[in-house]
Amino acid sequence: MGWILFGSFFALLLIGVPVGLAVGLSALIIFLINGIPLQMDPQTFFEGSSSYALVAVPFFILAGDILARGGISERILAIAEATIGRVRGGLAIVATMASMFIAAISGSGAATTAAVGAALLPEMEKKKYDADFSAALIASSGCIGVVIPPSVPM
Repeated sequence: MGWILFGSFFALLLIGVPVGLAVGLSALIIFLINGIPLQMDPQTFFEGSSSYALVAVPFFILAGDILARGGISERILAIAEATIGRVRGGLAIVATMASMFIAAISGSGAATTAAVGAALLPEMEKKKYDADFSAALIASSGCIGVVIPPSVPM
């Protein structure tokens, strides 16, 4: 069953169907193969999106955007850079430390990545860090948000 799901998804992507529509059509194909009545489709689709944890994610992203635009993340970055910024590779360590602080405030990996990325990616480009390395570092250090309370999974 999984092979049919992924096979139909990738086949739809190869013929140029948008990703969101390909996901829905792949699920619809599985429903038809299993003989699930089509009246159950809307109920099943909306049931998956009614998780309380998923409701909080847009608000955590909003909090990260407020942190980035309000200058709070720059202040946290200034504290982290004053502490450890002089060490070789210090800006990468600062990115991880700032992600840790902001993750403790926001509780979401997506919000942390948005806040730190908005503030640090241009700074890392100025200091001649590789763009791929910078993006990977900020994305991976944003994941620390799920282990520091108050996080979405906790």
